[in-house]
This record gives sequence, C-alpha cells and structure tokens, in this order.
Amino acid sequence: MINTNDSRLPYLALIVGMFAISTSAILIRWTSDETEPLVIGSYRQTFATLLFVPFLIKDKAQELSSLPRARITEMVVIGILLGAHFGFFISSVKATSVAASVLLGTCHIVYVAIIGWILFGEGLTRKGIIGTCLALSGILILFWGDLVQDPGNFDGNVLAFISGILAGFYYLGGRKLRKEISLPTYALVVYLSSAITMWIVVIVQDLEYLNIPNSDFQLFFLMALVPTLLGHTMQNWALAFLPAYVVSITLLTEPVGSGILAWHFFEEVPSIGVFIGGLIVLFGVCMVALSEKESNL
Repeated sequence: MINTNDSRLPYLALIVGMFAISTSAILIRWTSDETEPLVIGSYRQTFATLLFVPFLIKDKAQELSSLPRARITEMVVIGILLGAHFGFFISSVKATSVAASVLLGTCHIVYVAIIGWILFGEGLTRKGIIGTCLALSGILILFWGDLVQDPGNFDGNVLAFISGILAGFYYLGGRKLRKEISLPTYALVVYLSSAITMWIVVIVQDLEYLNIPNSDFQLFFLMALVPTLLGHTMQNWALAFLPAYVVSITLLTEPVGSGILAWHFFEEVPSIGVFIGGLIVLFGVCMVALSEKESNL
C-alpha cells in the first residue's frame, strides 16, 4: 500500500500521464487519411483492452465474477459513452486544428459540473459558477474565431464539443464505480465495451478495417500504450491517492502539450480565436477544478 504522505509515486504518475496524453491527437493525425476515425478508435481500444487481459488472468477473474450484474451493466454503459467520445474526438482531430479539438474535448470538468448540477442537483460554489461561465464564454470565442478564419473548422469544432460532453458523462458515471472496483477490472470492462461499440458501428457502416497500412497498426498500438495506458490509466490510478481537483487540473496540460507538439510536427499555429478563447477556457476550467477543492473542505 502506498502512503501518500511520504510517497511521490502518485505525482510521478501524473507527470507521466500529462506527457503521455498530449501525444494522443498527434498519433491520430499521423494515421493515413484513408483510415476512418471509427476504425482508428476501434483498434485503439481493442489493443488497450488486450493490455489488461494479463491482470484478468492473474486474478482468475475473481473480482469480475463477484460483481453484481447491475455493476457490470453500469460499466458497459460507461464503455459505450467512452466509445462514442472517441468516435467524435478522433473525427474532430481529422477535421479541425489539434489545439481546438483537444481543448474542446477536455473541457469535461466544466460539462461534469453543469450535468451534475442539472441531473443530480450537485451544488456549485460561487467560484465554480464564475469558472463555468468563463469557460463557456471562451468556447464561444473559440468557435467564433475559427468560423471567421476558417468556416471548415466549425464542423470539426462541433464534433470536438460533442466529444467533450460525452467525456463528461463518462467521467461522471465512472466517479463512483472507480471507488468500488479495482482499476484493472474497471479498465478491462470499460475499454472492451467501448471497442465493441465502435466495432459494431464500423461493421454496420461497412467501413474498411482490413486493408490498413502497417504503419497505422503501429500507431494504433502506440495510442493504446502511450495516451491510454500511460496517460488516462495512470491518472485514474493517481486518483486513488490524490484529491480529484489535483488530477483535474493536470488534464489542462493536454491542450497545451498537444498544441506545442502540433506546432512542432505540423507547423500548425493556433488561430487568434483558439488562442484567446483557449486561454479563457483554461482559466475558467482551472477555477472550476479549484472550486471542487473548496466544496470538499
């Protein structure tokens, strides 16, 4: 058992996670234009699921078999939401700037606050309300700026915005379950459900998933290993030892890290709307995350 009073491992996990998650959009952008976004997501989550099979074998599926059917159903629903999130997010990366896509897709802290307030009556502090309003105003500026500079980016931004809302439902649904279920079991069921969800859509839409370049398969595996396993999973692990607001704030590094990498690899300079709106969004989301700390004191 890790004693967080004298251990730096949770913070090290967060640092690794911050760098790892920032590579997600870059790896997606490197895939060939012919490969459909849903196919990318299907393979990514399939490989991610396989990475957790050894934990299931080691445990002999004891925890999974002991869970009530209702809990497994809840995890499957969360997995479906995650699959939908990936479908929209990967599509947005292909359709708009990396900075805008990642920024809108990672605003789920704000969306969770709004959804929790509307559906579950969770109270918001004054700082949380101000932060939410700031973040939403920043999103509007971002949309307006891209619409003026490049109307073609607007559709991609809408896809990213939807992916962020779906991520909000995903995190909101998983908050309680992660306290009751171990990370390997939770990740296995959720990732598998997300993969199956996307594969069903791929097959129904008759998308090409066999004649894929070998380089894309390598990227699929890297997506599962780096941003998924070393990124999201490490942050989920750290969540068991650190306050939620600390982990939430580190998620704000993804748009920054992805934007810098996109600038370096693709010479993709963020538009004025993305830059100004993005700063406002980051400040607002930071206020919402810090308000969670105050509400738990």
